[in-house]
Amino acid sequence: MDFSLLGLWGQMGTVAKTVVVILLGMSMYAIGIALERFLTFRRSWQRSVSYLAALQPLVGAGARLHEAAALERQFPDAPVARVLGPAVTDFVEGVEALGPARTDAIELELLVNGISRSMERGKKREVAALQRGLSVLATISSSAPFVGLFGTVFGIITAFQQMADPSKGGGGGLASVSAGIAEALLTTAVGLAVAIASVWFYNFFVTRLDSFGVLVDDTSGELADKLLRSTRGGRTPPL
Repeated sequence: MDFSLLGLWGQMGTVAKTVVVILLGMSMYAIGIALERFLTFRRSWQRSVSYLAALQPLVGAGARLHEAAALERQFPDAPVARVLGPAVTDFVEGVEALGPARTDAIELELLVNGISRSMERGKKREVAALQRGLSVLATISSSAPFVGLFGTVFGIITAFQQMADPSKGGGGGLASVSAGIAEALLTTAVGLAVAIASVWFYNFFVTRLDSFGVLVDDTSGELADKLLRSTRGGRTPPL
């Protein structure tokens, strides 16, 4: 009896081989999603940080909000730009639409509050986009052990049937069934390996997603505060 992986594969039944092939397909799919998400998260983070570095001097002292609004077009692949950019544009357009009332602190604060709500909606859209594929990783991590267990249960049933059938060498006790059980347990081992890798990937990306959410919350809150400060005292916001 050859207990190497190739030896066990050659002696496995059709059902066990099918289960292993399915598990390998699930693992390749999980790895593909993980690579795509890793590249997406890294690019999104780097571009968002670059956008914030360019935005900071435009909304600070002596704000140049028209330039800040136009900055979004230079960072179309930055999620933070897609959240903050429309907010700056809405603020500029809202101030211009107020006309003579643009020095009214109440009107300006209402405008900033509306923009804050729009940034929150933008954050939810960007987070939903970054979550794409993570539900598949969660499904694979939770279902892979059960898929492997299905192959194991079927293999053990077959092994006991062979042990009970004298024409197939049965009647020899544990020695006659040990090979079949070893083949059957291989599918559980593969299922656990796939599940462990998928859980690692999923937890890694959930942590990165939380970090992105904190970044958006901090920057959108800071932007709203700067816009509010620029409107206090009935001043006309610098555009």
